[in-house]
Amino acid sequence: MSKRLFVLFLAMMVFLGIPMVVGALGLDVSVQAGGGMAMGTSDSDLKTGKLRWSADAGLAFDVYAFELGSLSLGLYLGADYVMLNYYGITDLTTYGAGDRVGEPRYNYLFIPAAVVGNLSLKADKSVTVRIGGFAAYFLGGKTDVTYDTEVPLAGLINGEYDLDDTNTEQWMYGIRAYAGVDLFTKGKITISPGIQFDMGLTDATVDIPLFPPDVSKDTFWALNAIVSVKYGVF
Repeated sequence: MSKRLFVLFLAMMVFLGIPMVVGALGLDVSVQAGGGMAMGTSDSDLKTGKLRWSADAGLAFDVYAFELGSLSLGLYLGADYVMLNYYGITDLTTYGAGDRVGEPRYNYLFIPAAVVGNLSLKADKSVTVRIGGFAAYFLGGKTDVTYDTEVPLAGLINGEYDLDDTNTEQWMYGIRAYAGVDLFTKGKITISPGIQFDMGLTDATVDIPLFPPDVSKDTFWALNAIVSVKYGVF
């Protein structure tokens, strides 16, 4: 899916959210935090990777506008700070460097929007599910790079390097899915553990045409365990 379609989707969700808030049947505001595992994908045969960790903290707004029996449906909007840590190996044997091991740490502002459903169960328990997309703005980061053999003339030198708009795309777009259970409720406060999956669909790295191993589509994903403290405004 193109970036324009993602932007259009997110803008439409925000636009629809304004009248929904006015006529909403329910509004839940949540503070959430959690962590889990992250990994990347690449269409280059020269790149492989391993699991590393991720972290997420932010706000969620669930606006419910429709009720179908015990099921409430509406719109979810949010804002998250997300840290993604990766471990990637690039085969640079052709350049005399052997393998390049990169351990980048990316910092993003995620702006998700999704359809949300809340299904009431017995004993004051309920399940919340969100399915939609996100736009992620790159805030900056660092990467630790190690070569089997350094090649100074080619600039292949071990060290820590900045991640910026010269090597990382400023915007990333993808899909978000979440499922959580409202377990502990007292008054208007509810504690909800859940699972959140983010999958980037667009290239997150800037290609370097003069360096063929780095001309590829690289995407990120993360699976986080999330704990939310939810306040039922109405």
